[in-house]
Amino acid sequence: MASGRTSVNMRDHGGEGGSHDLLSKKAQKCIGRFFLENGIDLSAVNSPSFRQMLGVVSCRGDADQLRYKIPSFQDMNGWIFQEEWKEAEEYVKRIKDSWTITGCSLLLDTWVDMNGRELVTFIADCPEGPVYLESYDVSNIKCDMVALTLLIDEVVKKVGAENVIQIISCSVTGWVGELGEWFAGCSRGIFWSVSVSGCFELMLKEIGKLEVVTNVLDKVKNISKFIHSDPSILKLFRDHSCGKELIVLSKNDDVVMPYLALERILTTKKNLTTMFVSSDWKSMIWANKEEGLTVARLVEDSCFWNAAETVQECTIPVVDGLFLFAKAEEPQVGLIYDTMDRIKESMEKGLSHKKLSCKPFWDIIDEVWNTRIYTPLHGAGYYLNPFAFYATDFHLDPEVTAGLLASLVYMVKEEGIKIKILGQLDVYRLGKDYFFEASRIDKISGITPAEWWGRYADQHPELQSFAVKILSQTCEGASRFRLKRSVAEKVLASGGKSPPLHHFAFVHYNLHLRRSKTLRRIQ
Repeated sequence: MASGRTSVNMRDHGGEGGSHDLLSKKAQKCIGRFFLENGIDLSAVNSPSFRQMLGVVSCRGDADQLRYKIPSFQDMNGWIFQEEWKEAEEYVKRIKDSWTITGCSLLLDTWVDMNGRELVTFIADCPEGPVYLESYDVSNIKCDMVALTLLIDEVVKKVGAENVIQIISCSVTGWVGELGEWFAGCSRGIFWSVSVSGCFELMLKEIGKLEVVTNVLDKVKNISKFIHSDPSILKLFRDHSCGKELIVLSKNDDVVMPYLALERILTTKKNLTTMFVSSDWKSMIWANKEEGLTVARLVEDSCFWNAAETVQECTIPVVDGLFLFAKAEEPQVGLIYDTMDRIKESMEKGLSHKKLSCKPFWDIIDEVWNTRIYTPLHGAGYYLNPFAFYATDFHLDPEVTAGLLASLVYMVKEEGIKIKILGQLDVYRLGKDYFFEASRIDKISGITPAEWWGRYADQHPELQSFAVKILSQTCEGASRFRLKRSVAEKVLASGGKSPPLHHFAFVHYNLHLRRSKTLRRIQ
């Protein structure tokens, strides 16, 4: 195919002339969006292999197909980019307009590139969706807390200090960890937390270091490894387990896989036991080899199964919590406090009949919770979540009360409004006036806590605004969006002096984030 004006076959259902031109333009824009959304250099549109690929895909031999021109680099970098830029700006503006009601969380995506540069990308997230703000190279200021704080202040100022409720990082190491400690030690009016998924993964890693857990997971690994070491053994297992598999895939493979494998081993306990006493197994050459004898003895060992059940009781609640927050589309601040309590209660209940202590597991969870996750915002979220507050098992401990009051002090600057909110909180606490009707289960079910306040608390606008802003926040960090960091690296490699690259990053990231939000809603 000739370069520059190569054409692609695409069917036109709207006739010739103007309709053809409109569809041709739409087709070209789709190609442009693909490049921009995936962070592909726009000049790649001139690649002969790319043009040949489109030609091969589109040529089906239909006589009534029309031929649409593949956009040139000038098209991609000209009108196509300008239209995408305009749409990205409109998307960002729509999101920003919602911040006055819901506020937003500032998410930090930090990493070290191949050249050793310390980089960070800022995202603002709210119920309407995430938006890309800016990327920075902090290599020269990573040891200067004052300079880093000024950088945060600059980003917050651009967003609007009144709009930023909290900052969420994905790490507690390096400069970002030190900055988090700095924020925790001073009253800045903005809460600092660490991504809840990363914290749950840390809990599982630390739990995995406990001797009883290590021993069980190693034995589970040995069983699974042996079953998959030979096709004949795997076939025998499948025959006895009605086709079940021992391997379970997960997006969090490194951390979660051992615990999911443990769960699967326990569900196939009867199948494994039956397999290793069957005549088919005894007739196999493996039945007389040391590896086979070791695994067979392990499967027959009741102490192993008891220990495996104990470990499962104390780890699967954490795994379930990780999946709950990783997959959650709605804001989680109103859920996390109660969820953590229920995880610990589940552990205690699971071990109570065995008269075993949960303390080693609880200590790990509490350490991560207290030092990395918890902020007053989470206590306030629990209190203001009507589903939790009006439930019969709601527990008002000092931490929750302190969190609610601290959030009020930090977030509300005007003393007159604080006083009004305190009075309105009494009405909410006692379930008086309209809250009496709104606290009914049918009024709470099927909507988010923030939506409940937006729908039923109009008579108490100050408390309503306060509650909506708290309950509209996420507990997840930027990692959930899987940003393509190479785009930011190119921008920052130019020293920030290349407007075209800045513009490309703005369009790319906001297209990606918009798409990510859409996909999460579908899943």
